[in-house]
Amino acid sequence: MNEVLGEIDFRFLALDGKFPDKIDALNPEASARRYFRATYPDGNTRILCKDQVFQHDFQEVGHFLEHHGFKVPKIYKTDVFNKLMLLSDEGDSDLTSVQDDAEYRNLLVRSLDILIALQKTRPESPVTGREFDYEKLNFENQFTFSAYSRFSEMFGIQTKLRPEVVFFMQEAAGFLSEYPEKVFCHRDFHARNIMLSEKGELTLIDFQDARLGTPFYDLASLLYDAYRPIPFAMRQGLFLLFLKLSDNRFSRAKECYYLQCLQRSYKALGSYFMLVADKKQDKYRKSILNCLDNLIEIVQVGLFPDQLFLFFHLLKKELTSNSKFSEKL
Repeated sequence: MNEVLGEIDFRFLALDGKFPDKIDALNPEASARRYFRATYPDGNTRILCKDQVFQHDFQEVGHFLEHHGFKVPKIYKTDVFNKLMLLSDEGDSDLTSVQDDAEYRNLLVRSLDILIALQKTRPESPVTGREFDYEKLNFENQFTFSAYSRFSEMFGIQTKLRPEVVFFMQEAAGFLSEYPEKVFCHRDFHARNIMLSEKGELTLIDFQDARLGTPFYDLASLLYDAYRPIPFAMRQGLFLLFLKLSDNRFSRAKECYYLQCLQRSYKALGSYFMLVADKKQDKYRKSILNCLDNLIEIVQVGLFPDQLFLFFHLLKKELTSNSKFSEKL
């Protein structure tokens, strides 16, 4: 932390002529960004973000969302040269902090309202300049394949990712890329990216990579969230509620939804492989197992080929009996 703070001109942290009297590092997450909480003499706090590149897209997409009435972190100051932002403090609690399923369902319903409102906006640059096309979706598939190779070598995994799985994922990418209705996609619309204030307000974060995609991309992230699993019946009910609130206007909705759930969770699985194998972040081992549970359900409910079920089922079975993997669960 001291090395990072040593690179920062302390004058950047001044607000109304006052400097913070305390700066605490926040727990690192999956990205390379580092976050710090600055506490000022009056007790107010702000979040300092230090990145490897300046997040112009966070700034632009944030302004777009704020203009359309969505709650996002307020940007107080920026330093493009030193890749710094000083942001409002949205607290430490996200939706994963809610353990009661009934309360969590109510928050998911509110999140669906936000999602539907997002999809009704008319996206602008930089969102309109990028899309979940075949190239992007297939890149995500290849990312998982590559990450699994390193992960399986690290733990001596014998379960093979067969060519039939790779081929089906390519076909899924083709269907999703050609789906005719494309909307604003947050891209990472899961429970950890929806902050929950003490007053019950929901704030969106981590939206800098927003792009155009199917109406079911963000829905899949929310309902098949490896960070916060939910019961099957709740998930089904929320899917039907989403369709109703969307006026059932999307064609081939169920088919697109389950293919998108498959592709999205498959990509998430690759991210967890990478975080464990490459970045040695053991806290994501549990997410791998949760994600495999999600994929097993998706394959069964979506009536997808048996080879997909076998891969996810056998991999989970092997991991749960692999002492090297399970020792740090």
